Amino acid sequence: MPRSDSNEGTGPADADYALDWLNEPERLLDRARAEPDALEAYFHGLDAAHAFTATSLVDTEALHLAVATLRTRQLIASTGFDFPDIARHIDWDAAEVVQVQAEVRVEPFGSRPMGLPSLIYVHGREAMTWDLPDVIANALTDKSEDRALVIATPATPERPLRRACMAFAMTGLETRVTEATLKAGSIRDGALAARVSYATAREAMSSALAKVGARRLPGLLHSLSLLAFGIFQTGEEAPAILVDRWGLKPRQAQIAMLLAQGLTRAETARAMEISEATVKKQADILFQILGVSGAAEMVRLISVATVMQALTSASHGRISWIDGSSEPLRFVHAAGGRRIAISEYGSPKGRAVVILHSSMTTRHPPRQLVAQLLSEDYRVITIDRPGFGLTDPSGAEIGTVDRDIFADAAHDMALVLDKLRIDRTDIIGRGGAQAAVAFAGVYPDRCGKVVLVNPDPISSRDERRWGVLGSFKEAYQRRPGLILPAARLIARAMTRDYLGKVLLKSMRGSPPDESLLADDDVVDDYYRAVRMFATGRLEGYVSEQLYFARGNTFEYPVDGSGWSILIGGHDTLSDPANALAYWRDLLPQGEFEILPDHGRLFAYADPALIVSRLRS
Repeated sequence: MPRSDSNEGTGPADADYALDWLNEPERLLDRARAEPDALEAYFHGLDAAHAFTATSLVDTEALHLAVATLRTRQLIASTGFDFPDIARHIDWDAAEVVQVQAEVRVEPFGSRPMGLPSLIYVHGREAMTWDLPDVIANALTDKSEDRALVIATPATPERPLRRACMAFAMTGLETRVTEATLKAGSIRDGALAARVSYATAREAMSSALAKVGARRLPGLLHSLSLLAFGIFQTGEEAPAILVDRWGLKPRQAQIAMLLAQGLTRAETARAMEISEATVKKQADILFQILGVSGAAEMVRLISVATVMQALTSASHGRISWIDGSSEPLRFVHAAGGRRIAISEYGSPKGRAVVILHSSMTTRHPPRQLVAQLLSEDYRVITIDRPGFGLTDPSGAEIGTVDRDIFADAAHDMALVLDKLRIDRTDIIGRGGAQAAVAFAGVYPDRCGKVVLVNPDPISSRDERRWGVLGSFKEAYQRRPGLILPAARLIARAMTRDYLGKVLLKSMRGSPPDESLLADDDVVDDYYRAVRMFATGRLEGYVSEQLYFARGNTFEYPVDGSGWSILIGGHDTLSDPANALAYWRDLLPQGEFEILPDHGRLFAYADPALIVSRLRS
């Protein structure tokens, strides 16, 4: 995607603190050492002053994007599959108003018949601050004053919906019936559309409910439709959407959301401490206001509204686009209804290898590393640890001192292997070394060959404090209480443009890393692995940073026999000598190498070397 060298990518609201950290990391470091209490108060004050707003991640296949030239009233670029004839739906007068007033405008809900796309118009200059697909971004670059971004939201994005069903391991029949039911609004009508009997459709939907972890049809459809769009919401914004878009009263909006999430009328009444008769009366009014015949149709409308709200509230990079077709997703259910998010690449017949992510990233691995592993017949699995990405937290309160968070990750990993029918797996840790040790200690018979890449020691065992990352490392160690507000502030600033600047600053002084970052694909790869933090999923990051800051380690009967530990000689976050000493104490039988031509981004730079150590 095209990149700008200006500061616009982070947005003016971010520049007051995020760019200051970047430009003067030494000042932050000095303050952490000289005035740790004042620094903690500073972070809490910033956090309070800058309300965290989650970034929306939207699947590019779930929407239709187009660039309109207002002078000629034509489309000059487009992407998407659901509405190739979108031009005939555009309200050109509305698009021109958007350009004059420099705003984002959504067509009123109810202004189009059900099934036709809802449209959003975005001023061209505003749209240029978004992280857009190349074909759209390039078309906006030349004459943004004469161009507008048009976004069409279909009621049911077909291919993304099928991928959402696959994420829950639904069968072909269950997927077909679910898709038909979501479109038709009821199981009976869905059965007719899918050309199966009503009894078969009910049985398929019952199985689908169990796989998604929903109790009733509306909850199932709500979860799947939002996942299909790629929207990862906190749940707090949805009632506001209903009040804003349809003029519902706050209590009506809350009733609508609870029913859409699958609660019965009786359960909704108990949750809101009102009578069931009141819920029934309000539900009937809701259906009339929204123009729907039941809860299933209401779910479809609310899901589209949620997407529209995410898009209209986006500004200055607070939205990112994902390519669902290239990022496989599957959920594994754990005890208590927890969901574990995984991605799987390659043939089920290949030798299993799990790639562990670092405490600053999520499950999305370096694509060149995956390609290298696939070329050598591996079956690659990546897993979001508890509280990272799309995996639910373990349930323990953040910061519980005696809680072994890496044992929780090891249990999740074993459960995933059970579900995939894998007895034993190799491991590559691109960070996350503590999780590898925990897994080998708790499940020694299931752990094969292990390669650790740049494993980090606890903060007290390493004095290196380079750049902005080193400054935060010092601040976290001295005042662990500032980790959560700092995480929210970092997530708020985390656009692709800002990340690129952070990486360049953080890798300064490491020639191999500086050279690697000249490749935009590497930065894009890294951004894929960190962007989920911007959606507000911070529990895992905070828990693991607390571990490094406090240094409360847990011992396992693991000596590192047969393990390969690779340390970049130019690692900018941890001093190679300190990392070597720390991990040699823990894994005395491991095979250690300090590689002078590699740096912090080792896993992105030399996948062939990593895989060769896995095979040796």
